[in-house]
Amino acid sequence: MINLKISNLTKQYNQPLLEKVNFSFTGKGVVGFIGDNGSGKSSLLKILAGVDEDFTGKFAWSGQPSIGFMPQEIMDRENLSGGQKKMEKLAQLIYGESHDILLLDEPDNHLDFDGKEWLANALEYFSGLVIMISHDRDFLDMNTEFTWLIESGGVRTFPFGYKKFSKIYLQERGYLERLYKKQVKEKKRLQVLVKEFGRIAAYNSKRASAYRSMQKRLERHVENMVVDPAKQMGSILLNSQINKKKMKRKTAVFVKDLEFDYGEDPIFSGASMHLEVGEKVALISPNGSGKSTLIKLLLGELKAKAGKTEIGVNLDLGYYSQEHTESLDQTQTPLKILMAKYPMFEYQAEAVLKKFLFTKQTMKSRIDTLSGGQKSRVQLAVFLYRNPDVLLLDEPTNHLDIKSILALENFLNDYKGTVLLISHDKRLVKNVCKKVFEITDRIIKNGDESLLLP
Repeated sequence: MINLKISNLTKQYNQPLLEKVNFSFTGKGVVGFIGDNGSGKSSLLKILAGVDEDFTGKFAWSGQPSIGFMPQEIMDRENLSGGQKKMEKLAQLIYGESHDILLLDEPDNHLDFDGKEWLANALEYFSGLVIMISHDRDFLDMNTEFTWLIESGGVRTFPFGYKKFSKIYLQERGYLERLYKKQVKEKKRLQVLVKEFGRIAAYNSKRASAYRSMQKRLERHVENMVVDPAKQMGSILLNSQINKKKMKRKTAVFVKDLEFDYGEDPIFSGASMHLEVGEKVALISPNGSGKSTLIKLLLGELKAKAGKTEIGVNLDLGYYSQEHTESLDQTQTPLKILMAKYPMFEYQAEAVLKKFLFTKQTMKSRIDTLSGGQKSRVQLAVFLYRNPDVLLLDEPTNHLDIKSILALENFLNDYKGTVLLISHDKRLVKNVCKKVFEITDRIIKNGDESLLLP
């Protein structure tokens, strides 16, 4: 067995991340390490890997274990195809080196379905301890035996995988919400009594001790109140507004007899696809099959050799890709970026960013101090503020935390426009889309409908 003990570990970076973290862990298998973007998951992994020594407190592994570490990687377009760079690194860590412990920061990002299946088999093969940051709910369900949750600067550990954790955590949240409402009601009652006792004591000095006693009772109650679950567990609030006149038009995306190649490398040959207004469709194929190429053709960034790729008349097209985070000005703040993109007052921009769980501090923090997921939320805020009629989404959940993915999922379910979703998040596809297409043999055809089954 592998033992880890953490004592009073504190880490600050731009804002307090980890505050006097204390816990012990014993075991082998796969730990799913989850929590909000910017909560300190990557920071703790770097500390445990010995990469980051800028912290207070201490931690200790039993014995002298060999530790393999894979940080988040920002890959260029070439490496994204097939996730080869990531898979090669994972293969080296798991099969090529004799490690006792693996610390993996979002290893499933950029992997297609086949890549995720390969990773699941590799994790099963590994006989040591794996601590893995991931936001893919299905992947966590299938592959974790323990769960670590980071929230409010601390870490909670659970002796079971994410599937059981998510059910128990939901029950806990319901209990805390009920308890908090009851405590708020009692707080208001005590405040009324304190006010009344104070009024009486002002005219009768003999009642002063009773007044002070009631004040202390209120103070003790407030001190023992649970944290407001709505603040601690927050949720992103998004809404969609689509022009109803535009909704009457039938065609949203039109691809007909498409021919395209990169020199001697043919990508499409006679490919066709039609999406009607309001349809929500997933495009599922292995990396390198042409999904992103199709997006670029629809955006007009590439020109077809023959055939048509069109967006419906008078429909506003919106495109979101995780790669967009690389284009953010690292010296600017989320607030300035949003105000530069859409003319608005600062208080209006703050209201928009607040919906995406940005605090006053993170709104005004430089982009280069934010986590990968926080950068994604900046782009998501900028993208969704436009309320486009047609959404082209290319791997939108990469680096987003589970809370943000759920918010995006709810938004897409309520959205009245058209969605073309490229994603390897099975649960997102199942919960949002009603039809599946795939690219096979350079054409677009109906895909595996089983992905949509409960």
